Amino acid sequence: MNSRMYFLDNLRAAAIFAVVLLHVSLCYMKFAPSWWFVVDPGQSIFFTYVVVLADVPVMPIMFFLSGYFALASLQKHGLSGFWAAKFKRIIIPWVLGVLFLAPPAMYMILLSRGKAPGYLEFWGGQFWTTMYSQSVFWFLGLLTVFYLILSACYTLFPDLRSPAGRSRIPSPLLPVLFVASCTSLFLFMNRFYPVDTWVTDYYVLAFQPLRVAVYLLYFWLGILAWKRNWFARQGYNPRLLPWLGAIIISAMFYLHFKMQMVPRGGEILMQLGNALGFNVLGFSCLMGGVAAFKKYLNSGQPVWRSLAASSYGIYFFHSLTVYYGAYFLLEFNVSPFIKAPLLFACSILICWVLTLALKKNRVGAGIL
Repeated sequence: MNSRMYFLDNLRAAAIFAVVLLHVSLCYMKFAPSWWFVVDPGQSIFFTYVVVLADVPVMPIMFFLSGYFALASLQKHGLSGFWAAKFKRIIIPWVLGVLFLAPPAMYMILLSRGKAPGYLEFWGGQFWTTMYSQSVFWFLGLLTVFYLILSACYTLFPDLRSPAGRSRIPSPLLPVLFVASCTSLFLFMNRFYPVDTWVTDYYVLAFQPLRVAVYLLYFWLGILAWKRNWFARQGYNPRLLPWLGAIIISAMFYLHFKMQMVPRGGEILMQLGNALGFNVLGFSCLMGGVAAFKKYLNSGQPVWRSLAASSYGIYFFHSLTVYYGAYFLLEFNVSPFIKAPLLFACSILICWVLTLALKKNRVGAGIL
């Protein structure tokens, strides 16, 4: 890859590190979900703010980048080659993750509360009934659906089969229309589902109803960005300072509404403010992240290349290192400001080393 585009790989790695940070912080936040895997008695409102803010941009960035690279891959390899690669890289890890890594993650909910049966009893019973979850692997299932939609459109619309065109600067109205569309979809679904609701009843897919259409729009925005050659030297390159200002303002706006959603989540004005704040912050973080990484972290040096290449493996394994690490740390009566950074650093390091080791194996290299 041309060194000018290292920043996109590095941005994706940073988004995955933010996912790990999010899951670590959930263990130490005040007002943690009652079902969360491990809830440490040492809690701080600081980690609540980390959770609320980190939760917003990570998946929009990941779906955007998935779309950005998907069409180029589809054009290069064709439908059969594209799906051969996705079967190995996405579908097999998705199935293996749901069958073998999601159950021990869910088991921790009972284990950390002293209510766990034997693991095999849990796996054969409760996991498939009252406690089914795809854990972090829901992302791979939803991404597979988005790839199916792209593949269908690829066969129907010839324009998708043409190469990326000359760089085109987007209209100033594009961010407004995009955020308005995302906000409308988010708000519409909020009339039927509470914020942060998960749907797992269908087994094959797990998703958040308020966000699923928003993620699809980010996936297609990534495709549009590739088609119009955004981020090339002469193409559209977002400016850091305006987007940084938008991040700060929208973060404060979103925090104001999000922190009131539990007692007042049924009020339409609360729902509107929450939806608008979520989507302005998500889009601002995407554009600001691209600007910051292109300017300061467009690095191809070995550590960044290794972390970027291992980021998928870090995402794949981190839930177990985070939850079981947090469970181990319950025994220590120390500040969450010591536990959380330690757990974050150890989880990244363990998953990084594990991924590097598995990539040396022929099978692991093909999947991770």
